[in-house]
Amino acid sequence: MQGDPDNYISLLSAAQIETLRHVFEHKNSKEIARLMNVSPHTVDERVRRSLRKLNVSNRVEAATILARNGVFGQVTPYQPLTYQLDDLGDGPPPADAGPGRSRLWRIFDIGTPFPTASQPANRHGLMERIIWPILIALATILAFSALYSILVGLGRVLT
Repeated sequence: MQGDPDNYISLLSAAQIETLRHVFEHKNSKEIARLMNVSPHTVDERVRRSLRKLNVSNRVEAATILARNGVFGQVTPYQPLTYQLDDLGDGPPPADAGPGRSRLWRIFDIGTPFPTASQPANRHGLMERIIWPILIALATILAFSALYSILVGLGRVLT
């Protein structure tokens, strides 16, 4: 198809327009699939067909065309399509991180290496990812030395 992509907007289905609206809101295929209760493959296929109908080369361009023509209605972007992290700032400080808490104690406050109710996702930084394997190795060495000491002591008692 040749010509202006704006002329081909009427060829899009409601599902394709909804999918491109989510693309315009900076969502990836997996997020869109969860929101629309379809598979990521279905989302990708809707985008591919939309690209062919609009005669454009990428999904961002297709979503921008629809937004420029007012197809989305309520979508008012605060900036052009660019990648942006979900959480932009530091979260609120922990309750126990007040001024009375020593800096040395905060260094060792690295959280758990596994998901919990309060921390369902792994948000550890580089330092925590280095410290946890070292701590696990030290705990393993201590556990085996304690077991060895117990076995040596039992051996002496029994002989």
